[in-house]
Amino acid sequence: MSVNQIVELLKNHGLKITPQRVEILRFLQNNRIHPTAQQIYEHVLSKVGSVSFTTVYNTLHTLEEMGQIKKISISETTTIYDIDTSDHGHFVCKICGNVYDINYRVTVNAPGKIHRTELIVYGICSQCDDYLQRKS
Repeated sequence: MSVNQIVELLKNHGLKITPQRVEILRFLQNNRIHPTAQQIYEHVLSKVGSVSFTTVYNTLHTLEEMGQIKKISISETTTIYDIDTSDHGHFVCKICGNVYDINYRVTVNAPGKIHRTELIVYGICSQCDDYLQRKS
């Protein structure tokens, strides 16, 4: 979904379109890095110059409720946001902390309708593994 389409969706939900909200959407759409709310806040602050962390957090919460982003807890203290809402998993490197999208298929015999599946794999990415191999 494009930023313009998401902006229209926000309008349709009765939300005011502000430069801060637009920049949050633009950042999520153009930077598929699985950012934290803090990273989004810092980016928007640098671009717009005036934004509260509460505005960023509330906008992310609204986008999640609308089904436009996924909120993913990758540890007890770290939550990331993903604008790609398709079924996919995430690989978290325990060395560099980067988060990568991964494809997977699951066959589930559930006793009801499934709304979301989530897979988080923890390990060492190939770049960190190569570095560790050269270092030893």
